[in-house]
Amino acid sequence: MEKQPRVRRTRTAAIVLAAVAAAGTAATITAMSADPAPADAPAAHFSAARGVEQLEQLGPDPRTPGSAAHAQARAYLVTELDALGWETDMHESVGTFDEDPTAVSMATVSNVIATLPGTDPTGTVILAAHYDSVPGSPGAADDGIGIAAALESARALTAGEPPRNDVMVLLTDAEEPGLLGADAFVHDRAEQLGPAVLVNLEARGAGGLPASVRLTEPNGMLLDLLARTPRPVVDSFSDALFALLPNDTDLTRFTAGGIAGFDTAITGAGAYYHSPLDDIEHLSAASLQEMGAGTLAFARAAAGADLTRLPDGGTDVVTSLPWGLLRVPEGLELPLAALTVLLALAVVARARRRREMSLPRVALGAATAAVSLPLVATAAVGLWQLALAIDPGQASAVVGEPFVPWPYQVGVVALTLGLILGLRAALRRVLPDGELALGGLLTLALAGLGLALTLPGAAFVLVVAVFPAAIAALIGAGLPARARAVVLGAGLLPAAVMFFPAVVGMFEVGLGTGGPLAAVFVAVVALLALPLVDAARLVRPEREAPSRHRAVVPAALLAVVVVAAAGGLVANGEGRTDPRQEMLSYSLDADSGEALWTSWSPSGSAWSQDLLPSLSSDLADQPWLGGGAIANGPAAAADLPAPDVEVVSDRDTGTHRELVLELTSARGAPAIGLWVATRSADVVSATVHGRALPTVTPGPPPGADDGPWDFGFLLRGVQQTRVTLVLDPRAPQTQIRVVDLTHELEVVPGFEGPPHGRVLVTPNVYVYRTVEV
Repeated sequence: MEKQPRVRRTRTAAIVLAAVAAAGTAATITAMSADPAPADAPAAHFSAARGVEQLEQLGPDPRTPGSAAHAQARAYLVTELDALGWETDMHESVGTFDEDPTAVSMATVSNVIATLPGTDPTGTVILAAHYDSVPGSPGAADDGIGIAAALESARALTAGEPPRNDVMVLLTDAEEPGLLGADAFVHDRAEQLGPAVLVNLEARGAGGLPASVRLTEPNGMLLDLLARTPRPVVDSFSDALFALLPNDTDLTRFTAGGIAGFDTAITGAGAYYHSPLDDIEHLSAASLQEMGAGTLAFARAAAGADLTRLPDGGTDVVTSLPWGLLRVPEGLELPLAALTVLLALAVVARARRRREMSLPRVALGAATAAVSLPLVATAAVGLWQLALAIDPGQASAVVGEPFVPWPYQVGVVALTLGLILGLRAALRRVLPDGELALGGLLTLALAGLGLALTLPGAAFVLVVAVFPAAIAALIGAGLPARARAVVLGAGLLPAAVMFFPAVVGMFEVGLGTGGPLAAVFVAVVALLALPLVDAARLVRPEREAPSRHRAVVPAALLAVVVVAAAGGLVANGEGRTDPRQEMLSYSLDADSGEALWTSWSPSGSAWSQDLLPSLSSDLADQPWLGGGAIANGPAAAADLPAPDVEVVSDRDTGTHRELVLELTSARGAPAIGLWVATRSADVVSATVHGRALPTVTPGPPPGADDGPWDFGFLLRGVQQTRVTLVLDPRAPQTQIRVVDLTHELEVVPGFEGPPHGRVLVTPNVYVYRTVEV
């Protein structure tokens, strides 16, 4: 008599679980990029097809500062914005990235600025992107997608009603070598700007859904404006994480200058990033449409807003839902997290009063859940590292991402579910009555509280998932089994509609970086779903169930992991994808005639191993390479002249030596630099190309091991520059190393490029010499 009701209860739980999964899947599909609008779309609309036409005009060559392609792109951008009737301005200056005075990156920059005057401006709306690219890359995504989004938005704005506020298109120069155009803009123009709001358009891949991150605070008005865009993706969790990472964009400089704003960026298809394959063919037109439509909507909303209210908007924590943004004042995050813990404890107390389970077993369940979160993250890393150990060449040179990541992503999801359900099956005798599910609820609530205390902003998305699940568990405890399943499913819905799309978003960041977080997100949903999993008898938790029945689902999931990993290896095998990548640079010591191949990211291929047989912890004689382990090997000496150094003046000021030098690239390289040896002098002050640079604190006396270089810089965009150094001499003569930089490895004798099916990423050619003055 009991069998049929039990079957109905099981079926109800399974149906509810499937419905929740379907809702999460629907939310993920809803969040995916829109179809590209055609070239004949209405003039006031954004059209990805028209944006691609703009990109085609930029040409296929890398736009490195000082190159012909760079100059041609700049001229085209000015012409296009002029043709729209905007007020154009070429901001020429010198930008620096000087956080380390021993290795300053700098450039002469030409920022393209165009303004559409407002009818009654309260401030300026800025659409920013950078128009340079890294060596060897056409930069169709990074940052062609930003250029296209800004230009097409500017055209659509021109076709509509005149804006209230001024609207500026700011296309910065030399972002790749160190945010140098943005630095110059802030240095020269930020104080005169007045109230301003900025969206910085970026890419760290060639596809995916644009997400808005790094919102400045107060963010209330920014969120109001983002809420008026078609499908905003913004999350306080991502903002909190980005605050901990060293990654920088032009926004870093803009916000340091007091400009309110945020980044909007794509990160999918990361294997194409900074490579020759970052071309129009591989750029997702759907991603361009999504970014452009959002940029245009934001610009229109901000163009009509009172920008003087930006400082008064308050700060909210926020997460994205399929129908818009969910936000509350940041001051409520901690109380909500604490309330969620109290709800979880109330569920535990009720179960204890009803004698459904013991507190020690709930504690064991909570501990197991707590261990499962780092476990699944580690497993995700391990799966990808195992694949790399088998075939290291499948990873891209810059971000270490395969061209076909989805089999590994499926493997990570299956592995995570297999581990969670495997733990449930393995502990069925110790935790037979739902203690793992209840312990998981308590662990997640406590994790939310811990995040709220230690990493404000990161807790909100977890609290929003756990809070309704806790309420559902509390309500459902006194209901019949079928009604309880429905209530539990309703409580699980928020987690599904938030975390399913978030898993996809984390995977777009990359298997190595985002994969572990994606696994944690899957585990959160799985832990919250355990009451329904038990009710549906997916792991047969009953004591009397045969072992082979209990293990069926976890074993099936682990089989999926094996098949998915094998599929990833096959799909990303040599010759089955776009060309694999090799990273290679060349350095020539013109004094000795010795030359080296170097690489930060050797692929491990036979070709790479032949050129780069050694691994040095530091090539201190080449400070422009930075520190750390660098693969290297001997190379043939090219017939390339070293930079010239002319002493323009040399005088004793009474306390210091003032040395004025003129550096010239004898081979016409568009980048030139200088380093001063520590043992010969302390650099008290330095001015390069008219820009004063920071110097290090005077070092220890000669003979101390304080590093070989006291000061250095690499200046891009010019073949010649003047340097003024004020020195505190340590020796009769000052030792100086000068270097210049190009990117054509074909100048090296006997070099024929990588083998068929491989491409070079960010190639560099350094020529240097040492002089004493």
